[in-house]
Amino acid sequence: MNQTLPHAESSRSARSVNKTTYSIQRERSGKLTIRDLMSYFHLPIEEAAKKIQICPTVVKRICRKHGLSRWPYRKIKSIEKKISMRATYLTSVEGEERGRVQAQIDTLQQEISHIYSMFS
Repeated sequence: MNQTLPHAESSRSARSVNKTTYSIQRERSGKLTIRDLMSYFHLPIEEAAKKIQICPTVVKRICRKHGLSRWPYRKIKSIEKKISMRATYLTSVEGEERGRVQAQIDTLQQEISHIYSMFS
């Protein structure tokens, strides 16, 4: 009689599920481009990876493949913080100073646009 233990059988099915899951993830990540990732630049890489349902290492690999050496989340947040600080200052100044602050805000917004346009 050929009897298999229930534990051995469940272990085999768990391995086949993992292989299937990994092969699906591998296939999906192979088709991703930097444009697919752009809509997640405003998120930390770990959070973006969760939403895309791939691991952060794969996100990094796709980025490197397309010439992006660093995930831009922190840079974008830094620029947004500068814009926010200047925007609050903008309400308290007048005249020539107001124009200078608005020009700084415009320049910072262009920096963010440049980050996204590099991969469009």
